[in-house]
Amino acid sequence: MGIHQTKKTVQDLDIINQLILGDTSNEKSGIYILPVFTNKVEIAAALFGLKYAFEQLSLHYSNANKKENGKLFFWVKQPRDCEDSVFNQNILKICHYFQITSKCLVSIQDDDANIRLYVKEEASQTTVKVKDAAEWLMTLYWEKFQNESLETFVITPANEYVAVAEPQTNMGRMARKLKADQLVKELDLTQINLPNETT
Repeated sequence: MGIHQTKKTVQDLDIINQLILGDTSNEKSGIYILPVFTNKVEIAAALFGLKYAFEQLSLHYSNANKKENGKLFFWVKQPRDCEDSVFNQNILKICHYFQITSKCLVSIQDDDANIRLYVKEEASQTTVKVKDAAEWLMTLYWEKFQNESLETFVITPANEYVAVAEPQTNMGRMARKLKADQLVKELDLTQINLPNETT
């Protein structure tokens, strides 16, 4: 497949496979992978307002030090009670509003993963077995974000230098909720009725 074959590749694939296979209770699920290079706090607030769970991943180059900012990606999971069309529409509205022109949708149905890439608005699509999805994502999606010198890159859970931190105070949580409510209304996003979580 032509991807970088190092120990780090195995680590990258393990992280991605854990995320893809993490919820085996769903026979059908959707995942958006979004590059979040600007407005990360606002995008996180919009996802919080929709009650969409997401993981934060970072793409670092092999020679970068740990404190250097990597490229941040949100791995957004479709809630179980959310229709495909509502999930897609909400994510696309967020992408349009925040001018995210590259994204990846992974739709999982039983053992198959349909991978749709939109890189700078150029679309492509492939269907692979779920067990092969991580390797395809490394080749088809993350390699699009390599730097000019084509250094080897590593995918890791985002560290404190890159990630959006959880609010640590009641005022911080209240500010996030107000921002989330504002964005949900401003973007005309469709919320699903999930039990209230602590804010």
